[in-house]
Amino acid sequence: MIPIVLAYDDPRAPQLVVEALETGLTIVFPTDTIYGIGGNPWDDVALEKVRRLKGRAIDQPFTLHLASLADLEAFAALDERRRAWVESLFPGPYTLLLPARVGAPISAVRNGTIGVRVPNHPFFARVMAPLGRPLFGTSVNPHGLPPLADVDDIIDHFPSIDLILTGPIGGGPSDILDMTADPPRAVRGTLPPQLRMPGGESPDPT
Repeated sequence: MIPIVLAYDDPRAPQLVVEALETGLTIVFPTDTIYGIGGNPWDDVALEKVRRLKGRAIDQPFTLHLASLADLEAFAALDERRRAWVESLFPGPYTLLLPARVGAPISAVRNGTIGVRVPNHPFFARVMAPLGRPLFGTSVNPHGLPPLADVDDIIDHFPSIDLILTGPIGGGPSDILDMTADPPRAVRGTLPPQLRMPGGESPDPT
């Protein structure tokens, strides 16, 4: 079956996203970094399909993609200090590891920690925000290969995807920042200046 492909700002997009989330379908969506593939974070059918496509282990968590900071606090526990850090970074090209709240989807939680994104992208502002629903997601790429940015390449590698929403994307994956550490540390990428220790030192030399 060939995926449905349309622009994220197509008038049909919101309804198709809702239908996908309600029926366990997989969605490719644009972000401010790269394309993501995911769906309903509580739907075992969608989760298993993406795991199979990507070759991911069942205990490897996905990232929860949210439309706003208000949505984030339903799934991640923020004290005053963490809230200030998060507000300085989101929306933006970061994946933040934070303490998970009870009720957060287990597909995005590991050892009490949840990975969250609030992309600075109009798809989330215009489509996902009015829906008030999160997406689980991971990068669109065969295991061990770079993320795919061309729709034809995505279909060639993942022809069983159900819905592809096209739109502008950035040039590379998000930086991953561990906000459960004090001070925070960069797991992938660079620690932003506002999270560095006084004197300009990074708490994590990697």
